[in-house]
Amino acid sequence: MRQRQFQRQVHPQRLLGSCLSSVCLLALIPAPSAAGSGWTVLPNAPVAGRHDDVFFVNPDLGWVVNGNGQIHRTTDGGENWELQLQEVFYFRSVGFVDTQKGWVGNLNGNPLLYVTTNSGAVWTPVQNIPPPQPTGICGIWVVNASVVYACGRYDGPPRVIKTTNSGTTWTSSDLSPLATTLIDCCFFDENNGLVVGGIGTTFGNRRAVVLGTTNGGKTWETRHTSTRTGEWCWKISFPTSSIGYVSIENFGGASYFLKTTDGGQTWQDLFFRNGYEEQGIGFATPTLGWIGGYGGPTYESTDGGASWALPGFGQQVQQVNRFRFLSQNLGYAVGETVYKYSVDVSGVSADASPESPELVLVQNHPNPFHGSTAIAYTLARDSEVKATIYDPQGRKIITLLEGRRAAGGHELIWNARDGAGNPVSAGVYFYRLETGRESHAVKKLLLVN
Repeated sequence: MRQRQFQRQVHPQRLLGSCLSSVCLLALIPAPSAAGSGWTVLPNAPVAGRHDDVFFVNPDLGWVVNGNGQIHRTTDGGENWELQLQEVFYFRSVGFVDTQKGWVGNLNGNPLLYVTTNSGAVWTPVQNIPPPQPTGICGIWVVNASVVYACGRYDGPPRVIKTTNSGTTWTSSDLSPLATTLIDCCFFDENNGLVVGGIGTTFGNRRAVVLGTTNGGKTWETRHTSTRTGEWCWKISFPTSSIGYVSIENFGGASYFLKTTDGGQTWQDLFFRNGYEEQGIGFATPTLGWIGGYGGPTYESTDGGASWALPGFGQQVQQVNRFRFLSQNLGYAVGETVYKYSVDVSGVSADASPESPELVLVQNHPNPFHGSTAIAYTLARDSEVKATIYDPQGRKIITLLEGRRAAGGHELIWNARDGAGNPVSAGVYFYRLETGRESHAVKKLLLVN
């Protein structure tokens, strides 16, 4: 039985598990009281044996890719979809810089990547990746408009490619001394990130491995290796900058996953369940998350992975291989089709946190904006104030203010640039203000071209 499962796993057209780069989402918004929430099947979404990846640049605009060589796009939050490309390849991963430019990874190489610069109207093969090339791209991680990482492949060789100029040139690194396979990647900034996969010459003797870098991939170190054999890391999900999860796939034995509480420096092995081929993992908050897998339903945890149960929607959300969250209240997942997670918030808008008597945060103006926008706030008393801009994946863009301010009204200006002075891409961002009295507020803004 296990031998038959190994044969199914390594066949490229039947390897339905995805090697997708998970979203490292910082939990910027305090969890509201939900009047109604959960996963729903999008009725007009494409259906395939398995969709492998999904990426949304804002709540409305997103793409899904699958093993049938298809790229689909939605412009209305998943209500309707259009087929943008039909190829003979197995599309495994997708990532976008902004509403116009993005890449799709090919599981079986040649070309390794397709790129678009017009929101997917035209997709062009990428031909300038130098050796040692991966034989397929399993995970893509877009750091910013210039820096993009990708890794592969699920059965080797373990290689990472990187661009620092938005794809004009690429570099490629071989991580064979530390791993046999690479399946997913996640970067917190240009220099600090993780790749996961396995080490071992066969599926039977493979062990899960997590590798980390602090210098943009110039060097890597082993952060974790499992003691069990016959398993390998699959997906990464960080609901905060410090708390993260990694799924571990095997062929149906005792299934585990990994958890970190120190930003990926150390990891703990946690038991999931027996007889489940685990793949997709996603946490919307540090405690609320889901695991999906090959041929199986979706399980839910509400206590940070300490326990798991099959929720009412679990049988409907099948074979999930990737979760993506734009906020604690909005996310998408792909498996047999496309699924949407949403929370109806009673009395609180989906992009705002409850007001504090210490701090009142006003919606930025103008919004949407181009060039610069004003952020107004009012303090009840003299306070230490910190104001920070984040992207939807929870990565800090810039700290606008950190210092003491007097009671009363104040205003900040953000000029749509990051901490290094570089212009940021159009899209959704969050701005968070917090005071030394532990009051905080978060709102969402939209930068347009």
